[in-house]
Amino acid sequence: MNDIQFRSLDLNLFKVLLALLERRSVSAAAAELALTPSAVSHALGRLRIALGDPLFERRGGGLTPTPYALEIGRRAGPAIENLRGATQPLTFDPRGSERQFALTGGSYSATVLLPRLLDRLRLTAPRVRVRFTPIEVDFIEAVERGRVDIAFGAEPQPPGRLGWLPLFEDEMVWAARRDHPFVHAPLTMAMLLRARHVVLERLRPIFGEEYQEARHFVDEADELRSAQDLALEPGRKAASVSDLAHAFAIVCGSDAVTLTLRRYAEAAAPTATQLLTPPHPTPKITMGALFVSGRDAGVNWLLQELQAVA
Repeated sequence: MNDIQFRSLDLNLFKVLLALLERRSVSAAAAELALTPSAVSHALGRLRIALGDPLFERRGGGLTPTPYALEIGRRAGPAIENLRGATQPLTFDPRGSERQFALTGGSYSATVLLPRLLDRLRLTAPRVRVRFTPIEVDFIEAVERGRVDIAFGAEPQPPGRLGWLPLFEDEMVWAARRDHPFVHAPLTMAMLLRARHVVLERLRPIFGEEYQEARHFVDEADELRSAQDLALEPGRKAASVSDLAHAFAIVCGSDAVTLTLRRYAEAAAPTATQLLTPPHPTPKITMGALFVSGRDAGVNWLLQELQAVA
């Protein structure tokens, strides 16, 4: 493409290309961009003509990008995000703003952070809205590309253009229902070896795959084995779940136990369970916010609000 052709090209078409590269579906890209599927198809047709490449091929019910489309996406993505950042206002008026912030996290942040944040925003920014979605495995990319303003979790190792703000430190505790027949304080390893367990099965959506210390929290069966060099008997694991809330709900209504985080358990069911100090070493967990470092005054303001409620 020569300079004259590029100058006549609608740069909004690159936003369509990036959405299609991410979603691999015309309808999904249309929903993300608030366009009709026919508008997205038309934009793709214009791009194909302008760039002289099919860009996508239909395979297996979805769109498969060509190598050229992937290369354009790799180069254009950061440029679009830099342009987006350059257009953000340098100041933010919380009392007059009607901005909707996109946040993502797990049950922990929804239970521990969001209620406090929303109470504070009701006073400091009554028209500001929050859209909270469950955290996905690609949460770092979602923050990088601007689909999410802030992601909550334990300390990751973010790429250079991302920042991480620690909000508070938490500790691991064992949770059991208050009238459990044999689990009580002071908790012993013998009680844990006798009990059935609800175990978290997914690491990355909660902590990020780089946070290796948290494996103690996710795979407690391994921890119990190493603590006394004993293998758990068959059937000792009552359930494997992918969410803190699911594990805690099961424990509240059964004789199973689970390893959880104190702040979450205290907020989720302060009277239904007993929280017990582990009889084995566990790491501290620092929870915080992942965001794009830069000029977005609104995100910078919201980070200050999060610090105030944390």
